[in-house]
Amino acid sequence: MSASNPLTDTTRIRRIRSGRIVVEGGRLTAIERRWLPAQTSMLRVWWDTYFPGGQPDRCVLDFHRPWGSPGFLTLDYVRSGPDTGFKSFRRAVATLDEIARIQGSLAIVAHVSTSSISDRLLSRWGWEQHCLQWKGRHWIKRFYDGYPAPL
Repeated sequence: MSASNPLTDTTRIRRIRSGRIVVEGGRLTAIERRWLPAQTSMLRVWWDTYFPGGQPDRCVLDFHRPWGSPGFLTLDYVRSGPDTGFKSFRRAVATLDEIARIQGSLAIVAHVSTSSISDRLLSRWGWEQHCLQWKGRHWIKRFYDGYPAPL
């Protein structure tokens, strides 16, 4: 699904269980439906770090709605190049918030493996540390009190 404003087709977005958000130059260019959730590994993270490829100002965000927890979205993976601007990253994350609103999700969960995204930034954007007993940086953004205003 690609259009000038992909978020206008709320019926399609409600049905997406696994998807990809593509932002280029700070503008949302696509919300793509995927057959399966993105498979992420530390090898893939390493590969994307040293061989970023792709367009200079592009941010791609993969997400899915777990079968066992339909009220949640999982932020699976974020890919961006060394020249990706903050505006593109912010737009991708705000689009995920809007998808959560359209789908009626209670929360978004993520495992943040890069130190490039600070705890302070996540807190400022409404994320809270989650599952402190687990290894790694696990975060959750809850929508119990409502959804943020779209950008």
